[in-house]
Amino acid sequence: MNSITVKVLGVALSVFILIMVGSQIAFMINNSHDTEEAVLYTVNENITFKGMFLRDERVINYDNTSGGVINYLYNDGLKVAENSDIAKVYSNGDQIYYRNRLARLKTVLSDLKRAQSPGTTNYVQAEALRTKIKNDYLSVTNMIQQKDYSSVGSKSDDLLYTMNIYNIVTGSEENFKPVIKQIKSEINDLKIKIEDPIDSINTNSSGYFVKTVDGYESSVSYEDIENMSTDELQKLFKIKPKITDNTVGKILKSYEWKFLGIIKNTNKFLINDGLSIRFNSSNKVYGVTVDSIKPIDGTDKCVVILSCNEIDENVLNSRFDNAELIFDEYTGVKVPREAIRFQGEQKGAYVMLGQQIAFKKIDVIYEGDDYVLSKNTSDDSYILLYDQILLEGVSTDEITSGTTTDTETNSG
Repeated sequence: MNSITVKVLGVALSVFILIMVGSQIAFMINNSHDTEEAVLYTVNENITFKGMFLRDERVINYDNTSGGVINYLYNDGLKVAENSDIAKVYSNGDQIYYRNRLARLKTVLSDLKRAQSPGTTNYVQAEALRTKIKNDYLSVTNMIQQKDYSSVGSKSDDLLYTMNIYNIVTGSEENFKPVIKQIKSEINDLKIKIEDPIDSINTNSSGYFVKTVDGYESSVSYEDIENMSTDELQKLFKIKPKITDNTVGKILKSYEWKFLGIIKNTNKFLINDGLSIRFNSSNKVYGVTVDSIKPIDGTDKCVVILSCNEIDENVLNSRFDNAELIFDEYTGVKVPREAIRFQGEQKGAYVMLGQQIAFKKIDVIYEGDDYVLSKNTSDDSYILLYDQILLEGVSTDEITSGTTTDTETNSG
């Protein structure tokens, strides 16, 4: 093929491409439609607001004239009987370390003895132990991710105990006698260093112990909350609490607590309704009851008081938190309201299918102000994800052959 022929073919091909592109552009110009792509959209009707925890709390005071170091005998949330010691006072911090270390070593020693005992190792299989190790490890990881630190210690001990048994069963370790001997020696050394406490801290009321004191405990009488005016309740958020030097903890009379917040007026719930709430500081969902709804004069807001009988570390130690009242959630294909048309009684919208136009049905699961959500489905007779939805009306001769062509009406 000579150069002249090649040049002629090149020119002819270029002209053909220009004609094709030009015709497509012309078609698009002459047949342009205003469209919007169908996307997956989620709507929830949750109410978010900042609120305040209120509890029936009694502060424990102690004048530490000796200058000693306080060691608490109870973890937060544990039940305390009337006239019980909630803490011991020691001459220095080393005494607390010695006691904590001693308690830890005794636990480890007991677990090692059990792990190497024939009564334990003769009745387990390595495969079962591997499965338990894997599950315990995942549990510890999940607890850390969920900030459930209070449970991590116990589950970590379970994991270590199982791993020790596995080492004996698989022959990685013959026994733990050298380690046990070392631990016993350290225990004896600690016992020599331990001194008696110089004082005790007592509580004269029963309830549930909490170390944290923030000064709000005496800001309001728990029994009077329901009788307080909206002005008085709003002022609770502006209090500047004072913490005295001699406070060492508090006692909660019961597990019940209330959460006070200010939200926009709503008809989503009534007094005595049961709701679900989630706080910013935790993934946990709590069941609460609506105790009162008090409109704030001259505004579109109201004061709500919610109550709950479920308590944990997050609820015990928080005073303020961002909360979310959980209601219904909807996920579907978003269809602009202006695109909705009817064919007979069937609600739907027109979509572009390549260069053609077709009517597709919608199954409404949620209605917003300027859009609706249609059920997400694989049925191509309904609006599907990524369909190009026409926003304006279409003439009958534009509609794809074979589709229903009843008289078109707008959704109104």
